[in-house]
Amino acid sequence: MASQNQWVYDLENLTYAIVKTRCEKKLKTKYPKLKFTQEEQSDSATASFPTVLVQALEPIEQNEDLECERINTVLFTAQVTVTTNKSRSEALNVAQTVANEYKAMSFKLVPAPFARKNGKLWTATLRARRSFDWNDRL
Repeated sequence: MASQNQWVYDLENLTYAIVKTRCEKKLKTKYPKLKFTQEEQSDSATASFPTVLVQALEPIEQNEDLECERINTVLFTAQVTVTTNKSRSEALNVAQTVANEYKAMSFKLVPAPFARKNGKLWTATLRARRSFDWNDRL
């Protein structure tokens, strides 16, 4: 039997799947080697660029019930890191497309996408944050 709190435990994978599907439809033509992942490290010998790493950051329970059995609300934050070996504009373009998909799902950007260069790689980072109640739908 599934826990009444299962919706919280599924939130990371659900939001990831939605964002990945929507962004790949928009970006695959322009970036055929685009890779979405939730894994920080790849077993592949060859890097694929641009790479979009999406990870949840410590979902926080809010609005708990008196018995502390049911999770009513959770503050969910996803961190997105786009890495490319091409250019700052490529990193930002991909990150901005991802950010727009989070915005379409009523997330707040904290911070909005920004880019930095480290060696030969450009990295664009953003965080998307939103509160979810137990009965919310995406």
